[in-house]
Amino acid sequence: MYKYGIIFLAALTLSIIFTFLLAKISLKRKVLRTGNIPLVGGLGIGLTFVFSLGLGIYMFDLAISKVLAIAAAGLFMLVLGVIDDLKELSVTQKLLGQSFCAVLLIISGVRTEIIYFGFWANAAITFFWILGITNAFNLLDIMDGLASGISLIVSGAFLLLGFLNSDLNAQILSLILCVSSAGFLVFNKHPAKVYLGNSGSHFLGLLIAALALITHYASSSNVFALFSPIMIVGLPVIDTVLLVIFRMIKRKQPFHKSGDHIALKIGVLGFSASKTVLIMYLLGAIFSACGVGLSRVNNLFAAIIIISVFLFSIGIFFKLVKIDTNV
Repeated sequence: MYKYGIIFLAALTLSIIFTFLLAKISLKRKVLRTGNIPLVGGLGIGLTFVFSLGLGIYMFDLAISKVLAIAAAGLFMLVLGVIDDLKELSVTQKLLGQSFCAVLLIISGVRTEIIYFGFWANAAITFFWILGITNAFNLLDIMDGLASGISLIVSGAFLLLGFLNSDLNAQILSLILCVSSAGFLVFNKHPAKVYLGNSGSHFLGLLIAALALITHYASSSNVFALFSPIMIVGLPVIDTVLLVIFRMIKRKQPFHKSGDHIALKIGVLGFSASKTVLIMYLLGAIFSACGVGLSRVNNLFAAIIIISVFLFSIGIFFKLVKIDTNV
């Protein structure tokens, strides 16, 4: 276990050091910032991920081709995000960049392998999964500590699954991502001293989407375990789905900015920013715990979990649809 400890300490230390130094450079050079708050969290996490992954490859027998593909796609997304932070890209340009990353992962073997479907169906599912989760995390990044905290919770769930299933690749990648997010959260908790930026939210989203694809879930005795990754990332997914629905109800463009996020609606109820984020953490933990449980139980209990989460989500919808953020 000492090897895992080394990875843990390296990722945590590097995340804090890189974020601190990049924030200093951002403020001194007056670049990559909004107001007096640097937008370098993504770069800090990205550098931490690369160095820690290199250490992981050296210390463990990982699936090099898939791991390097994930690293390459993540770095491309990180660079694309930095450009977006410097000079806002169009929706088309962002989607083209995200599509390139998705295709790179697919041809590298990082894709769903659902036995009921052939290659092209699995490739299509993977493509839309990567784009969906990447953008869901970007949309989630609206409050101090929210996206980075949910990244910590979600990657922690994948880390647990990695150990439960003796899945080395999932263990190392999720450990690095989980600890890197924790190190950055030191600077990103309310009131934030450093922001993720579009580079960070897209980077985290892509890595979590890829991590979900390489983690093992299903068995012949539990076909419902295929839904486990969807449930683990359930909060970003639900937030995105409800955001689109709320905007359409108001006859707004689904992808135009508005205050219809779950977190902002919770804040209208009178909760402080810190308490709102804690409520979101609790919701994220509930979804992630159900996702992990879904992969460990038989079909009957799995069906009960899915129905319960569905009804819980419907309840959230009817509670929040009445709340107007006036934005």
